[in-house]
Amino acid sequence: MKILSLILKIIETLIVCVWGVAVGVFFPVCIMAVGAEIVPEDIAARTDIMVIWLVSAVIFVLAAALIFMKHYRVAAALSVVGLAGVLAVDIMFAEQYRHTAESTGPDDLYLPLIFATLLDIFILVIEERANFAKLFEAKKKKEDEKAPSILGDD
Repeated sequence: MKILSLILKIIETLIVCVWGVAVGVFFPVCIMAVGAEIVPEDIAARTDIMVIWLVSAVIFVLAAALIFMKHYRVAAALSVVGLAGVLAVDIMFAEQYRHTAESTGPDDLYLPLIFATLLDIFILVIEERANFAKLFEAKKKKEDEKAPSILGDD
């Protein structure tokens, strides 16, 4: 399981490095800084989408850092928050391009971060499997306890 966890951490790091840092941080910053010179005017005018995209990407980068500091629960929770941001960006771009049949915006640039969320949850389950086993064992032990008698007998 340690090898599986290590492989998942490497894959998650690659996903976050490419789509979290390179695409998720640098693209919105460049679009907000340069604007209409590099992207269509309708995308450059929407700084609200760019800010949410940027914040979501930073959240994923923080989650990846927390995984290497062995804070798996916090990292998974941050990834779920980042997923909400990614879905909000997707909804905002879909709303912006709802009358354009040939495009829905730059979906390929931010949607792969969904896989980072899934990987963070898988890493949490793998690394915390002993705690989950203890939780299920305690629950089973409580179910197997003898129920108190209403008659007062033992």
